[in-house]
Amino acid sequence: MSKRRRYACLKRNKDVVDNKPDSANTLWASRTGLSKAFALGGCLICNAVHAAERKEIHSFLYEGMMFPFVRQKFLDGGGFCLRHFWMAKEMEDETWLSGGLAMAMLCENLTRFAQTGLSEAAAAAPNPRPPLRKHREPHLFLPGHDCMFCQDNRGKEQSLAEDLETLIDEDEFRKPLTAHGLCIRHGELALQTWKDQEKKRELFVQLEMRVSELAADLREFIRKRDYQYRAEPPGREQDSVLRAMRFFVGPIPTG
Repeated sequence: MSKRRRYACLKRNKDVVDNKPDSANTLWASRTGLSKAFALGGCLICNAVHAAERKEIHSFLYEGMMFPFVRQKFLDGGGFCLRHFWMAKEMEDETWLSGGLAMAMLCENLTRFAQTGLSEAAAAAPNPRPPLRKHREPHLFLPGHDCMFCQDNRGKEQSLAEDLETLIDEDEFRKPLTAHGLCIRHGELALQTWKDQEKKRELFVQLEMRVSELAADLREFIRKRDYQYRAEPPGREQDSVLRAMRFFVGPIPTG
């Protein structure tokens, strides 16, 4: 089987699996991804999603973008969001000696949408006040408005959160979750997703405790920046800003 046909088969299989979040296949995938994420510390779901998205971007650049249905998904989303665009550019520069050919082809495709959006914007009548009658809205070009990798990430996050409810019955998963916790976004997602009330209560207590400790450490960090207290020795508050950022938006995506 050729690489392109294999890629198409994999994409079809992925779509089938994604539509069955409770299947044994997704539970196995979640178990594998989360197990590898443990070693990195921090939010397990963030780590698992970041690792998976890099593989998918690599696959997209290597051959996926040459398939019409994949390229159309890219175009329908307005290209990539800012983060995934720069990730793709960095990965192409690191991996292929093509001089940026893949990104050039993708950007060239988007210029056609940009030209149409500019024409629509220029032709639209000024509208400083709410119109009495509804006018046709111009079809503006909104780069990355529905980034395909952001879509994939949302699906992965939901699936991982659901599977984690089952996996934390095992010590292999319960202990890292207790030690490292989840970021606030994935913690809230799990609280909204989980059905077991006792597990939800335990997770809520963990998250609430982390927020309280973080708030106290940040207040101490701020206090010690006052000239009156700068001579005091540093404590656990010294990395509180980085911990807060990881808690709010997750770790820095790395290769």
